[in-house]
Amino acid sequence: MSQNVVDVVGLEKHIGSRMLLNQISFWIGEREKVGLIGRNGCGKSTLLRLLAGQDAADGGEIRWRRQSRVGYLAQLPDLDLALSVEQLLQQALAPVFERRRRYDAIGELLRQAGGGSAAALLQEQQQLHSWFDQHDSWQVEHRITEVCTRLGIADPRQPAGQLSGGQQRRVALARVLLEQPDLLLLDEPTNHLDTATIAYLEEELLRYAGAVLLVTHDRYVLDRVVSRMFELDEGVLTSYPGHYSQYLELKAAELEQAGQRQQRLLNLLRREEAWLQRGAQARSTKQKARIDRVEQLRTQKSGPRQASAPELTFVAEQRLGGTILACEQLRVCAGERLLIADLDLQLRPGQRLGIVGANGSGKSTLLRTLLGLQPPAGGRVILGQRSQVGFIDQQRSGLDEDLLLHQVLGEGEWVSVAGQKRHKIGYLEDFLFRPEEQRKPVRTLSGGERARLLLARLMLEGANLLVLDEPTNDLDIPTLQVLEQALLAFSGSVVLVTHDRYLLDRVATAVLQLDGAGGAVLYAGNYSDLLLQQAAAAAPEPLVSDSAAPAAPVVAPRKRKGLSFREQQQLQQVEEEIAALEDEQSRLAGQLSTPEGLAAAELEQLSGRYAELDSRLQQALEQWEALEARRESER
Repeated sequence: MSQNVVDVVGLEKHIGSRMLLNQISFWIGEREKVGLIGRNGCGKSTLLRLLAGQDAADGGEIRWRRQSRVGYLAQLPDLDLALSVEQLLQQALAPVFERRRRYDAIGELLRQAGGGSAAALLQEQQQLHSWFDQHDSWQVEHRITEVCTRLGIADPRQPAGQLSGGQQRRVALARVLLEQPDLLLLDEPTNHLDTATIAYLEEELLRYAGAVLLVTHDRYVLDRVVSRMFELDEGVLTSYPGHYSQYLELKAAELEQAGQRQQRLLNLLRREEAWLQRGAQARSTKQKARIDRVEQLRTQKSGPRQASAPELTFVAEQRLGGTILACEQLRVCAGERLLIADLDLQLRPGQRLGIVGANGSGKSTLLRTLLGLQPPAGGRVILGQRSQVGFIDQQRSGLDEDLLLHQVLGEGEWVSVAGQKRHKIGYLEDFLFRPEEQRKPVRTLSGGERARLLLARLMLEGANLLVLDEPTNDLDIPTLQVLEQALLAFSGSVVLVTHDRYLLDRVATAVLQLDGAGGAVLYAGNYSDLLLQQAAAAAPEPLVSDSAAPAAPVVAPRKRKGLSFREQQQLQQVEEEIAALEDEQSRLAGQLSTPEGLAAAELEQLSGRYAELDSRLQQALEQWEALEARRESER
């Protein structure tokens, strides 16, 4: 019978006066894979530390199944840097080695024992045998070699202190996977991993025998691995069944229902406020109950609790010229090592070029070469005269550590965004910086906060060519969603290095893949298109016998181009209908926003008509999207 690994009841955690976790309760089954999402700073990492026993709760209970073991991968791993990688991994397998020594010892004792003692030893041996089977632990040395190879750990004999931060995270990930605990707690395990390694991690988690609680911004991992989603927002944890795509559907339905309730509430509030504004008679003692009701409605007017997300709008202040960015026979090296040989590339207006490859294949080095930050080993780079570059590097550099957060955006109290004047306080609030946070120094910012601040500054530069090196690291999913929309709406060109396959599928129009040994191949389309093209190229050609009779030619059905005449008429009609509905809805919104002089019956009628228009508009938009998608797919 299946049991829960852990039951959490009424868990509380405060950070100063802020309630980070507000009496949250949940459970995790013994083989369950759960994804945990929420905006930066909402308490995800804190919750994992509480479960790992590395922090103390202010209230509530964490009830573990008997003898349950917990493994924890923190964002900043805590390793003994004096030990070698091999020693660290062998430490993780200490229980396996201990059981193996006992198993071998039992074999020797059985040769000497007899009677009842032999029966007890055989029973213990059988239990150990079952444990080795369950944990796939018969060949642990082979397992260590496999994990190191797949995670890109080149030399297990190297001291951990000589590794980079990214390599240390890989060692910590290998260690916790080898431990095979009953509950695996992973805090952003895909950070600094390349796409091939992330795919390997997916497979490991899918076949993992224990339970997993996973914090990640990689939506493809969430969509493929987990069977339940936790959302943490304003101290409240909500559970949704299914993977990430199902969570999106359920969340959308929830917000739609909340919006309908909110619309009814606003309509009622308008009627009540109009009644209050009719004169002093309405404010008599006799009507006190009704006045109290209006005050209650006002407190509810804020509507359902929703996580904030920054408002990103990249604006190209100058149109791109004929040449944006190009390279001819470009040769890129790192010391004596050849990374890219003879690359010819021409960036087109509006193109969003993704660059992928294993860690160390030369992606960041290529960006620095294209931007003139380091000389090429051969060939040349051409940057258009009208190209204005906005660049964010992987280290989030370019920020003065001694400046206060608001000073990064320049002097004065105002900034200009897309030609509109904005106060700095309100502008930075769009990027989730509260007014009281805007006076702290840059050196105190977290990785996610640095990324948001750099994006805020980049928006003000008016660049027409964005060059972004791993912009998704440390960003939460709401910010990633808005970043995607901003890149899709950007009128300039984009060069983007990322391991985020979801982001590449959403925004890339072409993908350049580097192999780190001189090769660079350009694929049309997004990351999924790259995989399809590679699969088609790798497929074996059918064998043809010389003696076989010639096959009759196969005539492929002619693919219809574009929409039919009738569908084109439908598209034109639905566009006209949308415009008319929006015009009428806008007029009604103006009337409802100033209800003075309107009777309650008139307000009710206008509100009903507004809701009817909203429903019809939604149907028309869905029809338009379907026709547009068909037209785009058949081009």
